Amino acid sequence: MTWRWKVGAGLSALGLIAILAAAALFAWWPRRTPPVPANVPAAWAQVRLGTGHVTHVDKAHIECSSCHDLAHEGFKDPGPAGCANCHAKEVQRGHGGKLDDKASCLTCHSFARATKMGTCIDCHAQPQAGNPPITHHATVLCATCHKSHEATVAANCTNCHAERAPEHDAHAGSQACADCHQAHAPAAAALASCAGCHEQARRTPAPGHATCEGCHKPHDFVATGRSTCVGCHAEKPTLASTEPKHAECTNCHAPHEQDMRASAMASCKGCHADITVEHDGQNACVTCHEAHPPSNTTTIVSACTKCHGNVAVSDTTAHAGAGTPCASCHRPHDFTPPAKATICVTCHASEIKLADTNTGHKNCTICHGDDVHREKPAPACGTCHAAEQSTAPAGHQACVGCHEPHSGERRSTATCASCHAHEEGGKHAHVEGGCATCHRAHGPGGVATPPVCVTCHEAAKLPALHTVPAHSNCTTCHTSHGPTHVDRTTCTTTCHVDRRKHQPEAQVCNGCHRFER
Repeated sequence: MTWRWKVGAGLSALGLIAILAAAALFAWWPRRTPPVPANVPAAWAQVRLGTGHVTHVDKAHIECSSCHDLAHEGFKDPGPAGCANCHAKEVQRGHGGKLDDKASCLTCHSFARATKMGTCIDCHAQPQAGNPPITHHATVLCATCHKSHEATVAANCTNCHAERAPEHDAHAGSQACADCHQAHAPAAAALASCAGCHEQARRTPAPGHATCEGCHKPHDFVATGRSTCVGCHAEKPTLASTEPKHAECTNCHAPHEQDMRASAMASCKGCHADITVEHDGQNACVTCHEAHPPSNTTTIVSACTKCHGNVAVSDTTAHAGAGTPCASCHRPHDFTPPAKATICVTCHASEIKLADTNTGHKNCTICHGDDVHREKPAPACGTCHAAEQSTAPAGHQACVGCHEPHSGERRSTATCASCHAHEEGGKHAHVEGGCATCHRAHGPGGVATPPVCVTCHEAAKLPALHTVPAHSNCTTCHTSHGPTHVDRTTCTTTCHVDRRKHQPEAQVCNGCHRFER
């Protein structure tokens, strides 16, 4: 009894082991070699091990008849036609294909055991249907950006790239990174895309401004104004101390214009539209106003003689020798002076008023010339007044000593006593008719030479010793304006020589010898 139980128990254990081993073998065997139906040739069994069959038959448990027409064609290759039965959405998304071959589902999805599932780069490593080969992003799994069987790219660039362009994204209709970048093009290719949207980028740029990124940093497209300019052009002196708007380079310079100097010259009108410049046909403010003065940044306007050195050596020597600035006659921004008759009165009103009273002096240019910058020396008065000049005695040749030059009238202060004070105190000072009774300042009118004494002093009417014939020469004792010579020396030098020792204590003779009543 005992022996029989032990034998039975042993057999039972062996049986259990055998059952477990068979179960394990059964579970393992289909993965290695699926059972082959009796009506399936052995070669077809290998096809069934392809990726597509494993996915559809083994995993999804799809019946063979779903794809194969077993009743009529058996297991003949059905092609991609039946894929739409289950994958209608995916089939709607076409695919260009490899080279000239039209792609189908089987281009990427393989059902043959010897062929692995296709990858995108299998085809796109070469140009496809006019599209360039994939080089950039070629090592990235395509599904990172593309969803299978969908036309749109589903990826967000910022998942991998931290760069942002907030200023650029703000444009209406912006497609973010795709505005400039193509997914499979080199990053540098984006630089050529600026002209697609920016008309200024299409123009021929100024020297040194050939590339946009020279001023605009990638992903930060707003140029930072003056700080960007000085990066290449260094600091330049400006009129910012007096004109704050000159501190910003782009207020005057258009960085996208080819001739930046010309654009800067024209830009002055942007702020100074109310100023009209008429300067020898030019309209360039920088002719006189240097935007970048070389040294003194407080000099708002250049000296006129910077260009007009042929007129004068400085801005205060062009008229009247010195002290008259150009702006006295030339108005800023309208450099054509008004008519001389108008402009001269600004400084010479009193002279013009006086000249108006003298017909021959009304025209200033007769004496001062036509060129106000190079005034000719005033001609001698005798040029017009020859008679007066030729008859004026010595000391009277300078006409302006007595005459105001513009009116020609004698100055009120010009009297004979102005120069002849000594004569003014003589005996003839109060003669009726004054000095002109015997003298004239110049001809042609008046007394040409002083008349003889007897013209007024008749000899027969003279008193005392005047009637003596030896005393008839008045000039022996008298001068026209001085006192009478009655001293002893006068009487005894030439006439009364024999009386030199007569009454030697007497100093004058007329103490005893009377010439008056």
